[in-house]
Amino acid sequence: MSPSQPWAYGLDEIRLQGGAEGFSREALSELLENVPLAIAVTLGANQQFAFANRLFRSVLGSPDEDLIGQTVQEVMGERYTPELRSAREKVFQTGEPQELKDHALVLTPGTTTYWDIKLLPVRDGSDQISGILALGAHVTERVKARGEAEIKAREVALHNERLALAVEATEMGLWEWNTQTGETFWSDRQKDIFGLPRNEPATYEFWYSALHPEDREHVVSGVGSLSNPRSGGQLQIEHRILRPDGEVRWILSRGRMLYEIVDGELKPARVLGTIIDITERRRNEEVRQLLVQELNHRVKNLFAMTSGMIALTARTAETPKQMATALRGRIEALARAHELIRPAITGSEPTDGETTVDGILQAILAPHISQDASSSMTLEGPPVRIGPKAATILTLVLHELATNASKYGALSVPEGRLRISWVRGVTLTLLWQEENGPAIQGEPSAEGFGSKLALRSVKDQLGGAIAYDWRPEGLRVRIDLPMNQLEA
Repeated sequence: MSPSQPWAYGLDEIRLQGGAEGFSREALSELLENVPLAIAVTLGANQQFAFANRLFRSVLGSPDEDLIGQTVQEVMGERYTPELRSAREKVFQTGEPQELKDHALVLTPGTTTYWDIKLLPVRDGSDQISGILALGAHVTERVKARGEAEIKAREVALHNERLALAVEATEMGLWEWNTQTGETFWSDRQKDIFGLPRNEPATYEFWYSALHPEDREHVVSGVGSLSNPRSGGQLQIEHRILRPDGEVRWILSRGRMLYEIVDGELKPARVLGTIIDITERRRNEEVRQLLVQELNHRVKNLFAMTSGMIALTARTAETPKQMATALRGRIEALARAHELIRPAITGSEPTDGETTVDGILQAILAPHISQDASSSMTLEGPPVRIGPKAATILTLVLHELATNASKYGALSVPEGRLRISWVRGVTLTLLWQEENGPAIQGEPSAEGFGSKLALRSVKDQLGGAIAYDWRPEGLRVRIDLPMNQLEA
């Protein structure tokens, strides 16, 4: 039996045969002297040594000393721990075996050793407790190894906790898929992104069904290609998912296939990966693309409006000087109107301060008003103040209507007329009515970019509505805006 192995726990007492005079020291020495357990027998309530083998004596620093007749207290002195004392007294008083696991003993100064100790009652022929058999197994190496393992486990747990915190800070979801068993693991963040309750298991079927139908074939094909070791085993793909609540999200998914050698060939084992929700990034990219389109649209409109202004001014001016003066004024007014809509186009902050509906209309329509003829425009409505953000959006919409009117509608011909009116209630209702312009053949077959932008601005940013009525005598547009949104 090695020191690290336990003794037979079925042994719970030692009995001396009737008539026995005591232990034979010679027999005990021959049998137990070199056993790799610390063994000692004490007799009597004062616990005097009747036998102690070599290992027992050695650990006490007295390998060659005869301990017989001495008490445990005399031999151990300060090394006699309260726990060991209490256990020995309990054995002698109750006759019940006692055991101490990983018991720390400082047997030599500055050195702590650990022992598994079992104390068994010794009974004489009259069934009376006459002494105690003590068995000690030296387990210091085992305790140290376990301590080191616990330290390593704590370090691993701390490392994993730090890793989990780092992953949580990056908002990444973690996933793993065993290609051989089909077993799937998803982190809580992964489930949150996909809309899967945290207490529900992740499955391949759920993942497959969550892929957006338009992206599904591409994604499944990409993941499937990882099974071929020649693929490099890595994947990075942006795609859409469809959550159970119907919301569409964009994610960036990265994966790495781990292979193992089977019969001399690399075979796919499992895929480890991460995902990041990039919905906001994709939306921002769409906004930037929209702004680029809007800038291109505005540049084209500026050229078209400038050309129209030249033609309009040429029809009413009597001299080149008069035409130059009038045209300069119109272009300067156009520049001021364009400056008003710049924040909406570039995404920059709007100018601080409030303005009014009338003030916006005056600025937008100034480039189209002839200073030398009666005005072809009528503005009617009460004073309505508007905050900077709402003013920027409304200016963009009205600028689009004025641009189209100057290119195709009532402002493109001298006889054209434009009447704008507005009323205030829970909502601001504004009517844009064109007359005497080129005849309208009906609603356009395709919605232009400017019209799409106007609808998106009114509906999505101000929570309002815009409706077009393509009447033969002239376009009529109705815009309804909640007053609580106009104060922003």
